[in-house]
Amino acid sequence: MSEFRVAVVDAFGAAHGHVDAFGAVGGEVVQVQSTPELPFGVDPVDETRFGRVLVHDGDVDALATRLAALRPVAVLPGRETGVELADALSERLGLPTNGTRLSAARRDKYVQIETLRAHGVPAMRQLRTADETELRAWHEQLAGVAVVKPLRGYWGDGVSFCDTPEESVAALRRLRSRGTVHDEPIEEVVAQEYLVGAEYILNTVSSAGVHQLTDAWRTDRITANGVRDLVVAQVLMRCDEQPVPELAAYGRRVLDALGIRHGAAHLEIKLTPDGPRLVEAGARMSGLPYYTAELLGEGQLEWIVDAYARPERFRARAGRGYRRRHAFAWAALVAPAAGRLVRYRALDRVRELESFRDLTVLVEPGSPIGPTTYDRGYPATLTLAHPVDAVLQRDLNTVRYLDGAGMYEIE
Repeated sequence: MSEFRVAVVDAFGAAHGHVDAFGAVGGEVVQVQSTPELPFGVDPVDETRFGRVLVHDGDVDALATRLAALRPVAVLPGRETGVELADALSERLGLPTNGTRLSAARRDKYVQIETLRAHGVPAMRQLRTADETELRAWHEQLAGVAVVKPLRGYWGDGVSFCDTPEESVAALRRLRSRGTVHDEPIEEVVAQEYLVGAEYILNTVSSAGVHQLTDAWRTDRITANGVRDLVVAQVLMRCDEQPVPELAAYGRRVLDALGIRHGAAHLEIKLTPDGPRLVEAGARMSGLPYYTAELLGEGQLEWIVDAYARPERFRARAGRGYRRRHAFAWAALVAPAAGRLVRYRALDRVRELESFRDLTVLVEPGSPIGPTTYDRGYPATLTLAHPVDAVLQRDLNTVRYLDGAGMYEIE
């Protein structure tokens, strides 16, 4: 019999890892599904591994009553769709909670940035609007590139990089005509200034307002298939290498401003000529595990367990920098065209790279393929690992050389 229970709202995908992480210390996970139907973009999980499965039908109070009978020690979100419900349930049950007062700031991209500004945290310029004339005038005054996106999007869905006011208006029209990935209508969008600079990912876990940086990543990006800044690699950084300390200090200010006192967060930050600026934050664990437990000895999931089940242990260790065992990167291929994939021409050369670790082919030969964008996935992903950073970077550069139109035979 389990020693304690925790409830995870939408423990799908990488968040399903909560089952093993809490199970390793005697915990049982209750799955709370935020909607009667599975959230968009998730695959079913093995429900037999949960202690119980509760489905939210829209009545938060009734759900809280059912959950209280199971006596969980914590309620936390597994993915973006579970953030607000986890806030509401943890608050109602009197458990460690980020509360509902700033829930909107942790999900609505416009409110998020305005909340930072209100707390004195440097933030990008932006506009929330449903009016084409207002959007056009704002972009003209911006005199630069604008990023137009849904207020409550994720996975980069519906993001448009707009060089001109006319392109921003066209992006607004597209979003209003198609709705969100959750089939919710879109009336307003957020338009934000395009931040110039390298983008980084910081993953954190907090306990009673004490923040721990669990891992930091540099992202490599290209412009392809009409998408500016398409992510093609994420490289694990050492906690003491520049600019991680500067980013971490800024990240702590972001967490405080957004009221993230408990649990995991995923911060996307650009280092601009004017300093760090938040792109967006998620009050939940990172969407991919990134093999952190193997690379660092422990990762975000292990720190989450301590934050909720062993807070004394968390506080005793918080503030220590993580130690990277070797250089590591995740990378992706980018398909250039649509059709039927006949074959990959150079995957064998990718496998021969000195730092090559593994390869996952997501589009098999014989299958339909489309140009990779934010809305269309990568045809293949791979991981690289090596004791020497320079070797890993050389191999990442070689992957980019091998990838491209010449990699794919497409009918």
